[in-house]
Amino acid sequence: MENIEGMKTIFPKFKINPLTYIIVLSFLLTGFIKNIILIFSIVFFHELGHLFFLKIFHYEVVRVELFPFGGLTTTDKFINSPINKDLIIYFGGALFQLFLYAVFYFFYRKGFILNSTYHLFLSYNTSILFFNLLPIKPLDGGMILELFLQKYFSFVTSITLSIPISLFFLFLFILYNIKSNLNSLIVISFLLYKIWDAYKKKEYYKNKFLLERYLYTFPYKKIEHNEKKDLLVLKKETLHFFKEQQKYRHEKEILKEKFDIHSYF
Repeated sequence: MENIEGMKTIFPKFKINPLTYIIVLSFLLTGFIKNIILIFSIVFFHELGHLFFLKIFHYEVVRVELFPFGGLTTTDKFINSPINKDLIIYFGGALFQLFLYAVFYFFYRKGFILNSTYHLFLSYNTSILFFNLLPIKPLDGGMILELFLQKYFSFVTSITLSIPISLFFLFLFILYNIKSNLNSLIVISFLLYKIWDAYKKKEYYKNKFLLERYLYTFPYKKIEHNEKKDLLVLKKETLHFFKEQQKYRHEKEILKEKFDIHSYF
C-alpha cells in the first residue's frame, strides 16, 4: 500500500477536460496534426513547471486537469501557505516555458527540427505563455495578481477584488479576439464560467481560510493590532489581535467563538 501511495505522489492523476477533446477534434479534422502535438507538448511542459515546484515545497498533488491553454492543479496545500512559495509555484509554468525556448532553439540549430516547425513552436509557446499570465482567474496571472493583493490587503478583500479585475481583463481579451473562432469562444466561455464559479465560492474560501487559522498555527511575518473585532480584516502571514474591553485578544480566541460549538453553551 505504501508503494501505491508513493506512486500517486510522484505521478498525480492526469485528467483531460472535455473542452480539450473538442479543440483537439477541430484540429484533427482540419489536418493540423503537428499543431496539436506542439500545443500539448507546451501545455504538458508548462504544467510540469508547477508540479516541479509543488514537489520542492512538499505539497501533495491530487489531480492535474489539462486544457489546450494550460492546466488546473488540485493540491492539498493550505490557503494560508506562504505567499512567496505560492508565487514561485504559479510562475513555475512560465519558467519552464522559457526553458523550452532554449531546448527548441538547440534542436533547431542542430538541425533536428525543420525551420517551419521551430517558428510554429515560437508562435504557440509565446501565445500560451502570455495567455496564462493574463490577470484573469483561474489563469496563472489571475492567481499571481491575487497573491500580490494578499500582500497588502486582507484575504477576503483580495479574493473580492480579483473578480472584477478578472472580468475587466477578460473584457479586453474579448475585444482583442472580437472576430473569434470556435476555439477562442470556447476559451472565453470557460473563463467566464470559472470567474462566476469563483464568485459563488467566495464564502466557502473565506470560511476555509478562517478555519485554517483556527485549527493550525502558521508562521507570521507581521503582527497587527485592530481596534475592532472583525475577522474579515485577517491577512495572510499576519497575526492579528483585536481590542475588546480595553485589552487585546488573540485572533484564535475570536475564531474559537465562530467555530467551536462548545463556545455557544
